[in-house]
Amino acid sequence: MMPLLEVVALGKDFGGDPVFKDVSFSVEPGEKLAFVGRNGCGKTSLLRILAGHDDDHRGTLRLDPHARIGYVPQKPPEFGETETAVDFVCRDAYALRAQLESLAELMGSTDQRAAERAVVQYGLLREKYDAEGGDEAEIEASRLLERAGLADRAEVPALSLSGGEKNVLALIRAVRIRPDLLLLDEPGNHLDLAGLAWLEDFIRGLPFAVLLVSHDRRMLDRVAEGVLELEASVLTRYAGNYSAYRLEKLQRAAGQGQDWQADRKRVERLEALVRRFAEIARSRPDPAWGKRLRARRSQLARVKAEATERPDIGNRDAAVSFLGEASKADLALAVDGYDKVYDGVSVLEPSGFTILNGERVALVGPNGSGKTSFVRDLVARGSWDDKEIRVGPSMIIGYCAQHQEVFDPGETLGEAFLKILSTRPEVFAHISKFLFGYDDLSKNIASLSGGELNRLQLARASALRANFLVLDEPTNHLDIPTREAVEDALVDFDGTVLVVSHDRYFLEKVADRVVFIDSKRFVEYEGGFAEYWRDIGSLAVYNGSRAGAAGLAGRGKAVGRGTATNRDTAVGGSKADMELEDRIAVMEKEKETLERRISERFDKRDFKGAKELANELARHNSRLAELWDHWIK
Repeated sequence: MMPLLEVVALGKDFGGDPVFKDVSFSVEPGEKLAFVGRNGCGKTSLLRILAGHDDDHRGTLRLDPHARIGYVPQKPPEFGETETAVDFVCRDAYALRAQLESLAELMGSTDQRAAERAVVQYGLLREKYDAEGGDEAEIEASRLLERAGLADRAEVPALSLSGGEKNVLALIRAVRIRPDLLLLDEPGNHLDLAGLAWLEDFIRGLPFAVLLVSHDRRMLDRVAEGVLELEASVLTRYAGNYSAYRLEKLQRAAGQGQDWQADRKRVERLEALVRRFAEIARSRPDPAWGKRLRARRSQLARVKAEATERPDIGNRDAAVSFLGEASKADLALAVDGYDKVYDGVSVLEPSGFTILNGERVALVGPNGSGKTSFVRDLVARGSWDDKEIRVGPSMIIGYCAQHQEVFDPGETLGEAFLKILSTRPEVFAHISKFLFGYDDLSKNIASLSGGELNRLQLARASALRANFLVLDEPTNHLDIPTREAVEDALVDFDGTVLVVSHDRYFLEKVADRVVFIDSKRFVEYEGGFAEYWRDIGSLAVYNGSRAGAAGLAGRGKAVGRGTATNRDTAVGGSKADMELEDRIAVMEKEKETLERRISERFDKRDFKGAKELANELARHNSRLAELWDHWIK
C-alpha cells in the first residue's frame, strides 16, 4: 500500500537560521501519530507546510492525489459577527455552493468558450463538493455538534462561545469535510478535564489518519500509535504511544551512555599516550618517535570524531527547584463559607475546605466554575485574620497565575527580580535554572511568550522561598521536558501545594488529594487524582456530559462537606473490577517511580544501572498494558 503522505528531506529556515532540515517520514492511511519536540523546534511550522499554508521550504511532499487534508491550527479561528456555530462548521460547503451556482450561470453563457470552461470547472468542483459531503453538510454538522455536546449551541453566534468551545468547533469543521489526513496543533487548548477526555475518545474513533501536536501526555498515551520526535533538527520515529516512546528513548539513551563512557575512557587513554609520546619526541632526536607521535595524534582525532555523544533524555535542561522550607504549623489553609457572585449571578455558593501543612491538593472543576476566581481571592486577601480564607501565619505564598498578571509588563526581568534578590549576578544565577540567558535580564516582560512568562512565574515563586505554592495552570505553554522538570521539583518540595491544572499526567504525579467543585460548592475527596478521576470525574464523560464533575457530588470517597456513598455504587462495578483498578493505580505509581529512578541514574552517569532499570520498566509496562487491556474488555 502506498503511503498517504511522504515527506522527503524537508527543510525550513527563518531569518537565515534553520528551523529544521532534512526531515523525512511517511503517514499511512488511518494511523494516528503524535508529533513531539521542544518549544521552538518547528512543529507548528511543519504542520503549516503539510497543510499547504506555507510553501517557503525545501524538500518534497508526496501526497496521494485524491487525498484531502484537514487542519486545525493552534490559534483560535476567526468568526463573522453574525456567523452561528452551525454556519461556521458548514462554511466550506457554503463557499463551494456559491462557486457552483456561479459556474452554473456561466455554463449558459452565449460565449461558447467560457461555457465550456465553466463545464469543466463545474465538474471538478462538483467532485470536490460531493467528496466533502456538501449536500449533507447541515445534517452532518448537527450530528457532530450533538456528539460534541454543543447541539444547544448550534444557532448561537460563534463569537459568544468559550475558548474551549471555539476549539471544538474548529475541529468539527475540519472533520466534516471527511479528510484523509487530519493535522491537529494543540487541540486540547482551553478544554477542561472532561472536555479533554471527550476529545481523546473522539480522535481515537476517527476513521482517518491523524498527526497530532500536543503537550498532553495522557492524550498522547491514549491516542497515538506512533511518535515522531523532532530534536536538534533530526526527526526520529518511534512505535507505540507516548509511554512506549519514552521507554524506548530511555533504553537507547542508557545504551548510548555506556558507549559514551567507553569511548571517553578510550579518548583519555589516547590523550595520555599522546602526551607521553610528545615528551619522548622532545627529549629524543629520533625521527621514529616523531612519526609515532603523528600517528597517535591522527588516531586520537579519528576516535574523537567517531566517539558517541553524551545521551540526553530530554528533561535535564531546566534545573527547576523550589527553595522554601516547610512551615512547622499544622494549618496551611482553611476556607469556610466562601462564595463568589458575578453580575448578580452566583458562581460559588458558601462552602469550604481545609489544607494541612505539607499537603499537595488539586482544585478541579469544569471551566467557568470559579477555580481561578477563588485562587485570585486567596492570593489577594487570604490571611490569618480573614474568616473566609484563613491562611496559616507562617505561610509564604508563591503564586503562578493562569493569566500571568503577577508581573508589571513594563518592567524588565532584571528589574522585577532585583526586588527579591540582591544583585544582578544573583538574579542571573537563579533565572538561568529556568532556561533564561543573561541577555534576557534586559528584556521587557511584555515581550515574553506565554511559556517564558510561566517559567518566570515559577522562578519568582522559587526566589521568594515560598512554602505554600498556589499554582493556576503552571504548565500552560510549557513543552514536555520542562513540564517534567517542574513535576520533579514539586515532588521534591517539602512545602504545601494548591494546584489548578488540566494536565492529568501532571496532577496524577503531583497531587495527593483533590478538592472538586460540584453544584457550585467545594467538595473534598480523600484520594489522589487518578482515584478521583476513576470514581467521579470520568463518569461525566461516560454519561455523555462535557461539563466535568457537575451533578456527581458525593460519589466515590467524597468527604467533609460532601456526602460519602459506597464506591461500588458510584462506578457500578464489581469487586473484581475495583481490585483491578486498584492494581492499575498502584502500577501507574510504580511506573512513575521507575522513570524517576532512571533519571537519577542518568544524573549520576550510572548508565549500566539506568539500562537495567529501563529493562525492568519495559517488563513493568508490559504487565501494566495487559491489565489495561483486561480492564477495557
